[in-house]
Amino acid sequence: MSLATKSLLTTSIEAARLWRDLERAKDTDELDQIIESLWQTQNDQELTVDIYADLNDQINAEIIAVKARLEHLVNIHKNAIKKLETWQERLNNSIIHLNEQGIINNETFGKQRRIIIKDNPPTCEILVEPEELPEEYQRVVKKITADKKAITNAWRQGIPVEGTEVYRKRKFVYDLIITSNFSSIQANTLNNTTRSQNKKRKQSKSS
Repeated sequence: MSLATKSLLTTSIEAARLWRDLERAKDTDELDQIIESLWQTQNDQELTVDIYADLNDQINAEIIAVKARLEHLVNIHKNAIKKLETWQERLNNSIIHLNEQGIINNETFGKQRRIIIKDNPPTCEILVEPEELPEEYQRVVKKITADKKAITNAWRQGIPVEGTEVYRKRKFVYDLIITSNFSSIQANTLNNTTRSQNKKRKQSKSS
């Protein structure tokens, strides 16, 4: 049994079972079937909502934990790479130092290997602002970028901009319900749902 399943068992047996089923899923189609079946098999919608929220909390906890482990591993490997690069740099610097002292030539032979010291292509470093260079050594680069804020504002006003697409992603809030406010929350949700359904009916009749 995974740690996530054990954690879910403390809050919801059904959520723990769902997690176990999701772990066994072979592809995204099977994932969708498992998740959708929960709404079809549960008679109590309120229980299903709680299961979804519990499952989402555990997923978030797992994401945080995995990212933390990944960051730790990345840091370990970064340190290992840095150490090896330091070794390599010191090794090469010693060759350059010996060459400058005339102890070894630009091409030095061993029994099976050889070391060749060659100059890389020239590297140009600019020590002043580009405007301070003579004009023949300046290059003007004009770059046009899209004003996404203006395009979004136009979209809000119902003005489409050709060659762009403005959309809104949905976010999901798994919230805790305070018992004293539960009745008012349910009433507001019911009223909003009723108004939305009435609006759709009117739009359907007008069309």
